[in-house]
Amino acid sequence: MRKTILVSVSFFLILNTSLLSAQETEVETVPEIEVEAENTAAVIESSFDACFGSVSQIVQNAAGTLLAASDENSITVYDAKTFTPIEKFYDGKLSRFYFYSEGENDFFAVITDNGQFVVRKLIKLDEGWGFEEGEPYYSADCSDVSGRKKLTAVSFSSNSDYVAAAFNDNSVQVHFRLRTTASSISHTINTHRTPVYGLEFSKNGDYLATVSTDGEAYIWNSYTTSRITHLKGIYARARVPVCFTDDSVYIVSLDSRNSFRISDFSGNTLYSILTGRPITAIKPLKDPDLLAIRNDKNEVMVYSISSRRPLSVTSAVREDGGDAVFTAFEFDATSDLMYAGYSDGKVCLIEPVPYLDDTSMLVTDAALAGKGEGNFIHQKFSSLSVCAGTNYMTKPYLLSANLRGEYLYSEAISPFFVGGGLSLAVGFPRNEYPATYKLGGEYVDAPKLFSATLYAPAGYAFSPWNNEIRILTTLKMGVKMSSLTLINGGNYILGDPVFSFFAAAGAGMQIKWFEFDLNIEYDTLGKFSPSLYAGYAFRWGEK
Repeated sequence: MRKTILVSVSFFLILNTSLLSAQETEVETVPEIEVEAENTAAVIESSFDACFGSVSQIVQNAAGTLLAASDENSITVYDAKTFTPIEKFYDGKLSRFYFYSEGENDFFAVITDNGQFVVRKLIKLDEGWGFEEGEPYYSADCSDVSGRKKLTAVSFSSNSDYVAAAFNDNSVQVHFRLRTTASSISHTINTHRTPVYGLEFSKNGDYLATVSTDGEAYIWNSYTTSRITHLKGIYARARVPVCFTDDSVYIVSLDSRNSFRISDFSGNTLYSILTGRPITAIKPLKDPDLLAIRNDKNEVMVYSISSRRPLSVTSAVREDGGDAVFTAFEFDATSDLMYAGYSDGKVCLIEPVPYLDDTSMLVTDAALAGKGEGNFIHQKFSSLSVCAGTNYMTKPYLLSANLRGEYLYSEAISPFFVGGGLSLAVGFPRNEYPATYKLGGEYVDAPKLFSATLYAPAGYAFSPWNNEIRILTTLKMGVKMSSLTLINGGNYILGDPVFSFFAAAGAGMQIKWFEFDLNIEYDTLGKFSPSLYAGYAFRWGEK
């Protein structure tokens, strides 16, 4: 008799079936922008043979009077007006070099890939420039003294007060040069979890930016190595370091393959600018409002931070053709000319062309980020969430209490994700339940509806702001098992399980560890019902 009653109630729950209608959603995409100069070849003002091998770096001093160019094993310093060589040094494989001034003295600092740091003093002569003879003004070995660790990146501040060295154990050592004793004080940073590929000091030397292959970047106080801010979601595949504007006010980093972001020292993204081409290098110019962005098309575009627009474009394709590859660039003090280095050792002076088409740039202003405008950041991630939730159910049930566990994976298919989930629920009947029941001769409450749902989610994830906030749109499909249960104290009767098809569509957010989502759920037993979930999300593998 009891079983007959339960079956009749189950029959009462099954309503008329309906079909789900699928809507095709039009997605507006931003096309790849081909930036074309009027002439495919560069307008070369002058050129000279700077190196025997491929030019790896070019640097000009602040006054515009000296120029240095390097190949794999040597560096040559030139008079910038006549391109007359002043001195040539064979310091080994160079990482970077820089001119700087202290009072009335001028210096030239070099650091090699194996951590050898050398500072030489320049002398102004009647007939031009020269270097102080004898031992270098200052030198230091920044490699691992034990020989067990290998360097992954090196850098030094523009005044040579600080030298930073990153090692393959993910650590970073920062050395502060004591000028009075020709020694240094060292601090070690052990925050990064993957190898550090980028080290950059701010122009004033007060800050150090470190970035690792997992897209995590940190800004440090150079003197104390105390952490100032943490940046997530740096696009690390291009291996472009995080850097600072020339006035040390803003932080510049890659946002994606073809966009860069401007951040403040609180870690807030102020602007994200889409360039339309893959970015291969970022160089802050001497005007703190300007950034030079090199792309994969042998072009260098100069952007204004204040207007968030490109001002000029310089094509590095040479008029003489040939097989020489564009390898390095530097701008003069006024940004009116660009020095372009090539694989045949030649350096050419090229005049930038004003950029007129300013309608193709997409800029994300922080004030517009919440309005869905701008460049969304696609992310790679994995997450495991545990959430509590509720459904507003069809009659004769009212609400359910749910517990859900869900795993999402996107590392190989970003920005899309897939996963698996399990949801357990108990539905509570309304007061006007259409039947009454006895158990052990006593009237009992209306039966509760127990269910378990096994499903597979798939969807799309993006972040309009930064990596701390992720928006997910999800479709779920699976199977649901439901059963009516009468409960009275320690006694209960469990009805036969009923299996039904389950589907859901929803959207939600992950904010650090917190997750919530809203869904419309459907199953062939209970039909449509909205649901709300909130809980804790364990996140890892973010890039």
